Amino acid sequence: MKHILILFLIAISVQLIGQQEVDEYELQNFSILSPIQSEIKHATGWSMQDNGKWAYSENRIPFTDSRTNTTRQPAVEQLGLDNFTSISLRKIMIDDIQYNVLIKRYKDGEYEFDYLAKGWKSFNSLVFYVFRSEKLFELLPEDLTFNTMYLVDLECYLVDEIKNYDETVVSGRHSGLHKYATGAMKSFPRSKTGFTIDFFIRKIQEIKSGRVVNDRNMIFAVYPIKSGEKEVVRFKIIDTYRNENLVRMQTSPDNWTNLFDSYFYEIPFSTYRSFIEESRSYFVPVEEVSSAYTSNYNWGVLRYQIGDYLGATEAFYKALEENPNTDDFMLYAYLGNSLSKSGLYRDAVSFFDKAIDLKPSKVMDYSNWVKNYFNRGVARYYLEETEEACSDWKKSYDLGYGSASEYLNEYCGRQDKK
Repeated sequence: MKHILILFLIAISVQLIGQQEVDEYELQNFSILSPIQSEIKHATGWSMQDNGKWAYSENRIPFTDSRTNTTRQPAVEQLGLDNFTSISLRKIMIDDIQYNVLIKRYKDGEYEFDYLAKGWKSFNSLVFYVFRSEKLFELLPEDLTFNTMYLVDLECYLVDEIKNYDETVVSGRHSGLHKYATGAMKSFPRSKTGFTIDFFIRKIQEIKSGRVVNDRNMIFAVYPIKSGEKEVVRFKIIDTYRNENLVRMQTSPDNWTNLFDSYFYEIPFSTYRSFIEESRSYFVPVEEVSSAYTSNYNWGVLRYQIGDYLGATEAFYKALEENPNTDDFMLYAYLGNSLSKSGLYRDAVSFFDKAIDLKPSKVMDYSNWVKNYFNRGVARYYLEETEEACSDWKKSYDLGYGSASEYLNEYCGRQDKK
């Protein structure tokens, strides 16, 4: 009965917040775009020049005539054939299906007077691709073979871009989306540029409602190369359209021969592997489960990942009902975190207590178990139990959780000086 009352109180508070403002979209089932799961920040862009030599640049593919073309304006030359400041992967849930979002941020600009090529204005833009998370396993297959290129049709659910996102993106203050609450949108801070996740949610809602039809797509081309001890990956992001005949033609091996002959990005293979594997580690196999306990547990993890702490708490409670005698400390840890992030710190502490009591026997689980001391300390701090919080943070630090040192110095050190 206690957890039912907790969920009821959370739901009521959520409903009251949402009723303060009515948005033009149906928002009851929107997801939360996760924080960055993995990121590429550095790559070498190569292009074959018209004089037969290769040119390269950091995070930019030079024009193929950069060495001979003197008519192009310097500002345009700096953009190159393509450039990026970061390529990141995030996660989002759409109708209980796991999707990833690849976001490429890049330097952009335009002329105020295009015909005269005058009044250049530089700004930042981005393009994003939403695709099923299962595609991550195609981007880095288990049977990967070096020196053999391959293409992955991402079959994108949505492709869109934001030109000059510092100025044009709708912020959370005006959209009203942050006031609706199947998740914890307010827990994701806005960037210094004012860019928020609201834009993504709006675009997905437009697709779901049928207001907009996505006809764009992306093919990711990968060429892993091994030469002696050196292992690199060359890759290209190929923007295309969702047309069956076009995709069949573009992905046909007959068209791969010259794919990397003119230009591409290159990164160490270890960087590419980490980029895919770090994001793939968040994929939860919810279809192939052996019990109702596992099914509810997995759904709880999914909801927690996307910031839907109410949904996560509900799923974890259902798992606990299926197996009230479980000795899996992670279930109690997740419950503690979900409740803590919902502001129910006292209840969170009780679950962290239970998780701590279930010390794992496997060494590989130890690092996750230690974090329960740290997380219990956070909950206790918000309960204004500073002495107990510092004790927990000290315990987690002594057991090997180095990140606790920042909290000890920031909060507990100050207290000692009083």
